[in-house]
Amino acid sequence: MKTTTTWQTDQIVWWKGSAINRQSKEFQDLIRRAYRAMFEQNERFRIALMSTRGMKLYHSRGEHNPYKTILTESEYCTVLTEIRDTYNISKNEASMRKKRLYFDMDGVLTDFESALAEQDEQTLKEYVGRYDEIPGLFGQMLPMDGAIDAVRRLSEHYDCYILSTAPWKNPSAWSDKVMWVTRYLDDVFHKRMVITHCKNLCKGDILIDDRGKNGTSEFEGEWIQFGSERFPNWESVLDYLLPVK
Repeated sequence: MKTTTTWQTDQIVWWKGSAINRQSKEFQDLIRRAYRAMFEQNERFRIALMSTRGMKLYHSRGEHNPYKTILTESEYCTVLTEIRDTYNISKNEASMRKKRLYFDMDGVLTDFESALAEQDEQTLKEYVGRYDEIPGLFGQMLPMDGAIDAVRRLSEHYDCYILSTAPWKNPSAWSDKVMWVTRYLDDVFHKRMVITHCKNLCKGDILIDDRGKNGTSEFEGEWIQFGSERFPNWESVLDYLLPVK
């Protein structure tokens, strides 16, 4: 804000070539807009101000007389308090945070068929019709083509988690999935893994899954059906989810 050297005499300040009376509502509105813009654009200022929520603000060095200063301590604290107390946390955090993106594993990140190819004939015969119950199977799967690179690229733009299901009758599958993630994508998914038969209970924005089972079709966000005509591979998913440069 530009001021003249005589503003205390005539109480006129200048903003972008326009004269504004220091004691007017127009001046107060200008001050509020300026501080609100700083609040919205400066993360450090926003965090510092919001950390005082529930407290009364004081400014020990401010001038009391509005005719002698551009902003009194009372005006300053009032403006900041109004901004802080009217801030809609849930709405603004939702607009600023990364979208939450979930990844299924089997048939999305991991190649189920690659693990079956490693089984001997006797094992396949014993578990015919229920291959997902083969002990250790889920730890033997290779990554789907392009999956590892896709996850790392998406993790730069999204808040990423594993959201998978393990067969109820295959206890080793639960630990095998953790081992697989640790081996291939621990840098992205370390302690970011949910195994459940009720995926619809998890809150998020996007779920990449090849099937609508176990709550996927009831997921609250967007379901990207991997392997479908629209999303046949990871290249198509990246084209859809990554921002256009």
